[in-house]
Amino acid sequence: MTVHLHLSLRRRAGKAAVRQVELDMPAGSTLADLLGRMEVADHEGILLVINGRTAEPGQVLAEGDEVHLIPAVSGG
Repeated sequence: MTVHLHLSLRRRAGKAAVRQVELDMPAGSTLADLLGRMEVADHEGILLVINGRTAEPGQVLAEGDEVHLIPAVSGG
């Protein structure tokens, strides 16, 4: 599966030049499992998207999924 990291998450991971990573997850893994593997402890403020649709942490992943982790933008 492909995980797309948007800018602030790339910086947080210390991989500012890496836009996406390929991961193999065991069958039955959830989005929460993937977040744990990527050491994203707090997903609050991050829009979770699988294959172009918003998702919840408990959603089961499938082979070939495209996951986008998009940090919320704030401003004023």
